[in-house]
Amino acid sequence: MRRINTETDRLLQVVMLCQEAVDEQRMRECRQGYGLDDYTEGRIVGAANLGRKVLRILKGDPEPEPRGRARRRMR
Repeated sequence: MRRINTETDRLLQVVMLCQEAVDEQRMRECRQGYGLDDYTEGRIVGAANLGRKVLRILKGDPEPEPRGRARRRMR
């Protein structure tokens, strides 16, 4: 395995890993679809979501507003 020397190389590696997770989810949605394996599918969706958040932080974009209807808090 190649040794990472600079901060730029580390950031590039993080960006590439995040982009791979997002691309894997897109491929799953477009070509394979979702089936009966909820565990693996949940991991793919979760990894893509985390990848998007990391990429957003690295780009300096603000956190998006939550979508959907606001839910009431349970007491």
